[in-house]
Amino acid sequence: MKTTLKGILIGAVLLASAGQAFAYPPDNAAVLYYKAFILKEEPSDALGKMLAAVGKGEAKPDDQVRQYVERNRRVIKYAVTAADISHCDWGYDLSEGVSLRMPELAKCRQMAYVLAADARMLAEKGDYKEALKRCIAIHKMGIHAGNDTAIQVLVSNAICAMANKCIMDILPHVSNSTETLEWLGAQLTDISSRVPSMRTAIGNEAKFVSIKPTDRKELIEGVRDLGLPKDDLNKAEQVLRQHDDNEFYVMATEYYQSILSRVQIDYDLPYPQAKQALEDLNKEIENVVKEKPEAVIARVVFPIINRFVTIDTRDRTQFNAVLAGIDIYLVRVKTGKLPDELPAGLPKDLFSGKDFLYEKTGAGFTLTGQGKGLDDDSGLVLTGQGKDIVHKYEFKVAK
Repeated sequence: MKTTLKGILIGAVLLASAGQAFAYPPDNAAVLYYKAFILKEEPSDALGKMLAAVGKGEAKPDDQVRQYVERNRRVIKYAVTAADISHCDWGYDLSEGVSLRMPELAKCRQMAYVLAADARMLAEKGDYKEALKRCIAIHKMGIHAGNDTAIQVLVSNAICAMANKCIMDILPHVSNSTETLEWLGAQLTDISSRVPSMRTAIGNEAKFVSIKPTDRKELIEGVRDLGLPKDDLNKAEQVLRQHDDNEFYVMATEYYQSILSRVQIDYDLPYPQAKQALEDLNKEIENVVKEKPEAVIARVVFPIINRFVTIDTRDRTQFNAVLAGIDIYLVRVKTGKLPDELPAGLPKDLFSGKDFLYEKTGAGFTLTGQGKGLDDDSGLVLTGQGKDIVHKYEFKVAK
């Protein structure tokens, strides 16, 4: 009897241990993302560009894209499963400061192209609900990209913007389905409340950023990759080459942190006021650097930080437009026609803080912002070569 009881107890422990050892999915989404990144077939440059074009809705999937997506079906499954896991820890050591490397961010963006291409292929087959689920997975992966640094939020914004563009292209096909529209609206409302915040990221960088003499080479290479005016870069490089002492980099860190802290405060303002405050701060830094060489790092990087608020506002405004569009679709489904005026209480244009301008068209309706923000074709918003535009969003309805 004792032997039997002992055997039962050992067996129970082994079963419990086995259950823990083989628990799936893991409680950290990064584990499955890393697995997907490792197993994903690396496309050729040409195929990679085609995947991106298909994911963005700029091209139709060809046979190469279709075959690539099918070959990576298991990889897609891992990524979709990871997206549904709430916790995601990439294992970053923020104490590394400006030398911190985050190669996973590029992998996330590449994975988003694959998921978006799959979504568009599913939509072509008429499987719109499953296609929208892929878009939701892209959004969740964008959230998982992180909130600790500004570059993470930029990547998150880009991924979520891709998901929203894909959703807008699929919406006409489900514009008569109350169930699908309500489900999608609930999903996106939840996601929009969890999208990484640029303000939070800037605050984190103010706390954790550190610059060391050993970072000099990486700083020089980094500023050269920013695409800023050559004269500014040459002057910054010259200053960095002249200063290798700890005291200089301590002062540079402290000054840069003080600037980031002020930026975080400015980000609390409505967009027009925030933009003006940041422009004023940029001029202040230009004056300070004439007397204090330790301000050179802030001087070179700040024009980029200055434009983060525009990128963040643009992508959040697009998100608001999608949410508002879904509500308008629902009015049409429930009443049999599009509303003559914009319904009250819909998400707003964040460039102006006002309602979108609503207009019915022959194909559906449009939502237009009342404030201007820089466009972002090919990253021009980062280099200052973009142009101020009013953002307009077109929504079509099923005939």
